Amino acid sequence: MTFLARAQRLCGPEREDGASVASVVRAVAGIQAQDPGAAALGARARLAGCTSADVDAALAGRSVVRTWVMRGTLHLVPAEDVRWMVALLGRPPALPDGALAAARSALAGRSLTRKQLAMEVRGAGVSLPDHPQTPIRLVASIARSGVLCEAEPDGAEPRYALIDDWLGPEPSFRFDRDAALRELALRHARAFPGAGPEDLARWSGLGLRDARRAHADPRSSLDPPMTGSTDERLEFTRLLPAYDGIYLGLRDRSELLAPEHERIVFPGGGVLRPTVIVDGRVAGTWRQVRGEPAITWFDE
Repeated sequence: MTFLARAQRLCGPEREDGASVASVVRAVAGIQAQDPGAAALGARARLAGCTSADVDAALAGRSVVRTWVMRGTLHLVPAEDVRWMVALLGRPPALPDGALAAARSALAGRSLTRKQLAMEVRGAGVSLPDHPQTPIRLVASIARSGVLCEAEPDGAEPRYALIDDWLGPEPSFRFDRDAALRELALRHARAFPGAGPEDLARWSGLGLRDARRAHADPRSSLDPPMTGSTDERLEFTRLLPAYDGIYLGLRDRSELLAPEHERIVFPGGGVLRPTVIVDGRVAGTWRQVRGEPAITWFDE
């Protein structure tokens, strides 16, 4: 558990080592971010002194980007990793004929909300389903194609821009699938010590064959290995958000979460509750009550 807590920047000297939001996001191989508030808390739990404003500043400053990568889910990832991660993990569903070209034209030199983008694409003569989820599905599909990413928000509403407009063009980018697989396996192994190919496949959404190939490449192995002792005493308390990635990178969570508490944290229906970690173990769940955390301890 010591190795996992340190790798996840919840304790240890790595937590204090001149880190930024972007470097912490990179160190833990991305922060799950379908809920922006939960993603901000995930970063704050791993970076001493970090505030929600710091996370917003990293997004506005374009050092971190929120887009669809692992498992087709929204994550915060470092800006320099967006292109290769999306190319490796995007797997976009089929788009209606002309939708991609219409989106590129609509977004050229500006950003739009998802509803505005859907309206522009329809206005270009592309037939889109008449469904409330069509705008977000359209945006997600185009993002997974490597064309757009989330830009600055418009109040609570995200806006989207072409990747080349938001992050700047990268004419030298050439996607190398083998190199991307190696890098993702290395990031995952550093963030989740002891992980194997099956863990990588489940966490990333890659096929098991790709995950095994990545692990078999000697350039994916950790060098140097993580230092420290499994007997090292941990003394820390952290509030982790719903859907925190620490629970998703390893299939075996027993060193972190006692099996008898698994159904409390994972009640079903895709829910992963906010948790309290004390000295390296999950000690309870929590929720906000009038803006303050109300903790339900497992031993109560």
